[in-house]
Parts: sequence; structure tokens; C-alpha cells
Amino acid sequence: MADPLSITASVLGVVTAAIATTRSLKETVQRFRDRDRTLRRLVEQLIDLIGVLDALKEVAHVEASMLALLEGPVDRCGQLCHEFQVAMEEFDGKSKIGFRDWTKMEFMKGDINEFMDTLSGYKSTISVGLGTLTLQMSKASHDVLERYSEMVQNTSYDLKIHLQRIDEKMALLTSEIPNTSDIDLEDERAVTSHCIRICEDAQSYLDSLIERERQAQVQTPPPDLAATESPYLEVRRETHKILGENRDSIAEHIGRLRERLERLALDGNSGGELGRNQLEQDIRASVQCLEVCKLASGEVSRQRIHTIGEVIADGDSDQVVVTTWADVFDVKKALSKGRSAQLIGSMTDESLRQMSQDRYRSRFGSSART
Repeated sequence: MADPLSITASVLGVVTAAIATTRSLKETVQRFRDRDRTLRRLVEQLIDLIGVLDALKEVAHVEASMLALLEGPVDRCGQLCHEFQVAMEEFDGKSKIGFRDWTKMEFMKGDINEFMDTLSGYKSTISVGLGTLTLQMSKASHDVLERYSEMVQNTSYDLKIHLQRIDEKMALLTSEIPNTSDIDLEDERAVTSHCIRICEDAQSYLDSLIERERQAQVQTPPPDLAATESPYLEVRRETHKILGENRDSIAEHIGRLRERLERLALDGNSGGELGRNQLEQDIRASVQCLEVCKLASGEVSRQRIHTIGEVIADGDSDQVVVTTWADVFDVKKALSKGRSAQLIGSMTDESLRQMSQDRYRSRFGSSART
């Protein structure tokens, strides 16, 4: 197992380099931008990407396992920005003086819009990783968890679309090369197997979490509240379902990519070889992005939720309803009547002991026993 400190140092170096190349590309785009709407959108996207990378740099000391997964997408971001900057300068040299139609610039068998889509996918993946680190460092609200789960699913969907586009480009490259021969794809096979294993582990872990939650439920919601069950739990089940449905399809799709790569020939064509290398790098980075999404889905599932239908305090009562077990306390209805006092919340064991002492010392003349 790699040393966490060495992982952190490695990722910090990659992030720093990616920030530098992204800023360099932004400056180049701004130089060519003029009034071109497409380039204006690209500048905005690059500014957002720099912000996400800066945020990752700030928390790079937190969690080594997530950082190790993010290193590939971050590194690929930096490479893409550098390669696109070179392509822009070459295209500028070929364009007629006074006018450049940037939508006609070709990059990796695509155009500038596809480049922005690719960059957006990597940025979203890094954002998912940042969200996972945030969940590990603090407790999130119910709404935040729902929005985060939605972002994870959207990012995963976009990445699979990106892989499909790479597949189509690989097919085009294959049709352009008449002779085929084997190429070394041991690294690609290892990444593919790892991706499938990540999906299977995530599926198994979600199964165990959902079963454990059923058994540990302290109070079953009344029949009239069944229809109002927490949307968060529905999101969790939907994430579980999506992982199950997509595991085999992802493995099958990456398998097709691998087969196409095996049919490609090293025919000495530098342009074709460069295109193949770029697509292979994108495949590896996209697979790592999917692994980040699977890990993030597991982190969302680990956020425990305790559901109570109705809590009512009346008269001169002093009601305390707390949990030290759940990350989120979902109370459907809370009501305090008359001169009653009511406290509802989720807290640590230590906070509960301190709260009990502070709350009841004056009421009973001594500290509450714990």
C-alpha cells in the first residue's frame, strides 16, 4: 500500500501542474477570443475548472484513497489543456488573416464543443470527489445529500456518454487502418478489471447498508406516513438500482473498447498513432472518473438517517429527542404546546452528555447522571 504522504505529495504536484496549464490555456483563449461566443464559453468553463482545482489543492491532505483516484482525471485535464493550446496555435497559423471560425478546429477527432464536454466531465468528477471529502469531514443536511447524490448520478451518466463517443472514434480509426496487429494492453486490462471490481464492491456494500438500515430502524413510520417516506431514501434506492443495472453494461462497453484497441495496427502513421494514444488516455481517465462516482455513491449511502413520524411536547414538559446514531435526523412533524420545552437533534455522545448536564443542572439542583 502506498504511503498516504507520498500520495498526497504526488497529487499536489499533479494538481499544481494542471492549474498552471489550465491558466495558460485560459490566457491563450482570451488572446484569441475577440467576440467569438464559443471561446467566451470556454473561458468561463476554464475559470470554473481552475476554481475546482484550487479547492482540491486546499483539501489535498484529507483522504489519500480519494486523492489517488482523482490523480488520473486531474492529470488528464492538464494534458488536454496543453494539447488544446498547441492545437489552437496551429489552427491560428492556418486561418485566414482577420477571421477564424473556431468551430471548424479539429481536436482528437472532434471539435471545440466536444473538448468542452470532455473538460466538463473531468471537472464534474473532481467536484464529486470534493463532495465526498466534505461528507467525510462533516455532517451534511438532508437537502445537501439529495443534491449531491443527484450530481453523482448526472456525472456518471455524462461519463458513460463520453466513453461511448470514444468508442465511436476508435471504430473510425479502425476502419481507416487496413492492417491490424496486437498491441500491449496489459494496463488497460488491469484498469478494466479494477473498474468492474469497484462496481461489484459498491453493489455489495449498498446491499449490506440497505439491509442493515431495515434491521436498525428504531421506529417504523405509521401507515399514513408511508407515502411521505424520505426522498433521500428513495434517492439511495435509485442509486442502488442504477449501480446494479450499469455494472454489466459498463464492463461490456469497456470490453468493446479493449477489443477495438487490439485490432488497431502500429502502421507508422504518426497522426494515427497520436490519435490512438490520446483516445487510450481518455479511456483510462474516464474509467477512473467512473470509479470516483462509484466511491461517491458509497459515501452517500453511508450517511445514516433516523426517521420519526411525530414529536409533540405539551403542558410543562421538557422534551428531548436526540440520536447519536444517525447522520441525519428526519422528523416529519414537531410541535411544542403550552409552556413546554422541546429539543430535537442529532449529536455525538459527548455532546449529549454535556447538553444533559447544562440543561438540567439548574432544574434539579445537580448535574444529571449519565
